Formats: sequence, C-alpha cells, structure tokens
Amino acid sequence: MPSRHLLLLDARELTLFSGPPSRLGEVQRFSQDEAGQAAFQAWLAAHPDTELSLLANLSEEGFQVETLPYLRGRDRQAVLERKLARQFGGTPLTLAQSLGHRHSHRKEERVLLAALTRPALVEPWLAAIRAARVRFAGLYGIAQLTGRLCRQLGLPRERCLILTLHPQGLRESLVQEGEAVFSRLTRLPDGSLAELAAGIASEAHKLHRYLSSQGWIDRDERLTVCPLLPPQAVEAVRAACPDQGALCFQVEDLFSAAERLELRPDSDADALFLSLLARRRPRPQFAPVALCRDHEAARIRSGLIAAGLVIFLSGMLWMGRAWQIASEREEQTARLDAEAASHEAEYANLAREVSGPAQDPESLRLLLTRYDELQRQQDSPMRTLGELSHALDAVPAAQLEKLHWESGRAGSTLAVEGRLPATEPRLLMSRFEQLLRALGNQGIRTEILTQPVDLGPDKPLRGGDLDQDTAPAPDFKLRLYGKPTS
Repeated sequence: MPSRHLLLLDARELTLFSGPPSRLGEVQRFSQDEAGQAAFQAWLAAHPDTELSLLANLSEEGFQVETLPYLRGRDRQAVLERKLARQFGGTPLTLAQSLGHRHSHRKEERVLLAALTRPALVEPWLAAIRAARVRFAGLYGIAQLTGRLCRQLGLPRERCLILTLHPQGLRESLVQEGEAVFSRLTRLPDGSLAELAAGIASEAHKLHRYLSSQGWIDRDERLTVCPLLPPQAVEAVRAACPDQGALCFQVEDLFSAAERLELRPDSDADALFLSLLARRRPRPQFAPVALCRDHEAARIRSGLIAAGLVIFLSGMLWMGRAWQIASEREEQTARLDAEAASHEAEYANLAREVSGPAQDPESLRLLLTRYDELQRQQDSPMRTLGELSHALDAVPAAQLEKLHWESGRAGSTLAVEGRLPATEPRLLMSRFEQLLRALGNQGIRTEILTQPVDLGPDKPLRGGDLDQDTAPAPDFKLRLYGKPTS
C-alpha cells in the first residue's frame, strides 16, 4: 500500500508532511525557485510509491456563486465549463461545488465557482508530479475545509466569518449554510499582540463593508465573526474586538479547538487544515482531471480488490456454514441409524421370547391382519334388539312370535315374525304402518316379507270383514337391517 503524504503550498515554499492526521509531522521544505523544484523532483524519484494531496494557501483566489436551472449529466457539465471559462478564463485550476437546490417557482441549484487565479505558482509542482507519475489525489484550497471546520466546532452555520492565522497572514472566509463561499488571505502588520488584535478588528470591519458592497451579505445584516487564534492572543483580541454595529465577535482558542477535534495543537491554523484534509478529502478539487487519473485508477482497483475480498470471504463463510449443516445432518443420520438398530435388536429379543407364529414377523403380520378382519365381521344383535324394543314401545299392541339373527360379510339382519290384534283391516294397517314408522325412527331399515292384511288387487279392503271375537291375530314378517358396526 503506498504511503500518503500531504503538501502545503504558499507563496514562499512547498512543505511536505506525513503521518496520521492527529500527529502530522514536517518532512521537508522546498523553496519557490529552481533549486527547490529540483529537490522536490529528486524526492519524488526516491519515493515513486507514494500518494500526494496538495493544499494551497494562496492569496490569488476567485469565488463566484451562480444559480443554475435544474440540469443533470452532460448538460450540467457543459454549462459549468462555460461559466468557469467566462469567469476564470486565465487559469485551468478551477472547480465547481454544489451548494444545494432551492425550490421556488422552479427547482434551481446554487453552485460555487472557484479558481486559483495565479497558476504560475502551482504549475511547476504539478509538472513535477506529472513527470514522476506518482499518485496524485488532488489540489485543494483552505476555503474547501473551512465549512467542515465550522460544522465540527459548532460555530454558526447559517452565516459567519471565520478568521484564522497563518504564517502568510490572516485568512478570512465567509461561511453560508455550512459551506465557505468566499475567502481571501491578507497580510497583517508584524508587531505586538495589541497591534495584531487591532489589525484583526480593522480587517473584520473592512471585509464586512466589502462583502455588503459586493452583494455577498445585506448591508445591515448581523454577522458573527469567529477569530480562531492561539491562546496568548485570545484576550487581546477580545479586548480589541467588542460587538459593534452589525458585527458580533466570538473569539475561539485554537488549541482548544484542536483538542476538540482530537488534533495536535500548533501556533497557526495550517496544521489544523492539513489534519482535516488528511482525514477526508473533499470531492471537488482544482487540478486537471488527467493529473488524477492514476489515483482514480488505483482507487477503483483498490475498490475492486476490496469487493473481491468481500465476495471471497462471503463465499468462505457460506461454505463453512454449508459444511456445518452437512456435518449436523450426518450426525443426525448416524444417531437415527443407531436408534433404528437398537429398536430392531429389541424387537428381535422380544420375538425370540414369543413362541409360535410371532417368531416369524411376516406370519405375525398376516395373523394380526386376519384378526382385524374377524373383529370387523363380528357383530352382535344387542343394539338392533334394543332399537326394536324402543320401536315396540310406540306400538304396544304388536306381539313378537319369532326372531332370527343372521350375520355375514354382507352385513347382519334380524328376521321378525309377529302378530297384531285382530280388528277391522283399515285399523290393522294403520297400526302396522305405525310400527314401520317407529322402526324407521330408530334408524332401522325394514323389508316387508308378509303384511298382516292381504292387499292383493282382487282383495277388497272393507270394514267389518273380520269378526274380532273369533278371527285369529294376523301375522306379519319383517327383515330388519340394523346400523353397521363401526
């Protein structure tokens, strides 16, 4: 994996840093002349496997906020390139950063256009990086990191003015809605802390007047000014910068801010911004896209390798889980086989203790099957007799003479012979039909073998045909089919 280094460029020199974000250390300085550029080329030749990020702290910068219609893809890119060329035509070091969308009568996008307007200070270093073919992540400005610094320190995000001290002077950045939209670097007079505090107060008021005249802020709008200074200058600046007019000062301790961000304190803000860049690089950057292609290709290659490793590890985990499931199933199968063998052995022991057909499993199975069939064929007349008794309760005049029970594979039947008291034929038939209904109510299916009255076509049915004192009781014969036994 290549080593990561940070470069800090100002008007005097290029400084090389390395190390983790919380403990960045200076490695080497290169002056802004041919000797410094030669030394930088020699260092690049000695470290081909490195990844560089360049942070520029230059006074030659330009900023412009534009409003674009809702566009996407190539149309948006073409509009941005045309606006950058019209606004900063003299430099290739430009960028466009989206500030979000606004929904009014139509959807619009606010875009910050920025540029390093003096490319001659940067081009020699970029040319050396291009010639060495090392991985170059991008060229960034202090203003790109100021919005993140404001958010992480809990400073007013809607609109505030961040002032930071650097070896080259005072950096003044206007933050709106969490992003820096304007920044400039100005010189401060060298002298005592009182002179430094007076210079900061003067620059804050002058910048407020400039921003209001350029339309960045309203003239009477109240603006919070947040100087970020070393501890020894905090009290002097607070005394020299009381709240006045539209300006409200909120002085912050640079060392305390670094500790809150878990960074190493330093006497100026360069280390603070370098650490923020080392932690996470902004997406937009000033360098030509071609210069960053090697880094983008390496980043894509690293992403593909990481994705391949994830897929490989996922496959290994899946294979491990599948192997575990197969092992558990093999153990379960072995356990079931052992239980089956134990049950077979127990059955064999019991079979040996039983004499006769039980010693032969097949004979025992046939014997049990035949027994079940005989049990199903066996039937008892008790239930049918009980139902017949209940039916006779409804016709007490009926007298039974003979009962004959038959049972077989087709079912069981009960043949009944009986008499009814002699009376006139119509009443006799009425009682006989009453008996049949009583049997039906008990669920007994009845077949009439002989009726008590001969109802042939040549036999008239008239009252008074029978002499009740002398006529014998008529006979009837029935076959009863009871309910099948379950």
